[in-house]
Amino acid sequence: MPDTRNESGFVGAEVLPFVVLVFVVGTLVFAQAWAALDAKLAAASGAREAVRTFVEHPGRGSADAADAAVAAGTRAISGYSVNSDRAIAAVGAPRLRRCERVTFEASLEVPRLALTHARRSPTVVRARASEIVDPFRHGLGGRAPCRFPS
Repeated sequence: MPDTRNESGFVGAEVLPFVVLVFVVGTLVFAQAWAALDAKLAAASGAREAVRTFVEHPGRGSADAADAAVAAGTRAISGYSVNSDRAIAAVGAPRLRRCERVTFEASLEVPRLALTHARRSPTVVRARASEIVDPFRHGLGGRAPCRFPS
């Protein structure tokens, strides 16, 4: 006599561990992507705040302006609750002169999530911001050497 049991629509118990595994791995991938995005936003904010502080610094000294810029960028990054030890640095040697282009870079490490106990190197997220010191800024000596396209 043939077996006439109807098994349509039955999900076997062997599929459930696979579904749980896909859910866990998907959650970890989403968490890793979110951490990288959060670090990128923090780095962009820190670099932008650093360069803005430099070009608007009230003094004339480039070293004082750079120190104030790094402090402002670090404060901006810490607002995102991200560890920001030595995250902000000037690109090149910034000078507080009219029409001078100033660039700051922020780099943050994002730890990689892993299911195993293997050591994985962190992902480094970088952001740069650049501005030009105002040619008509009050308090800076000399003439503005800017050349604007016509």
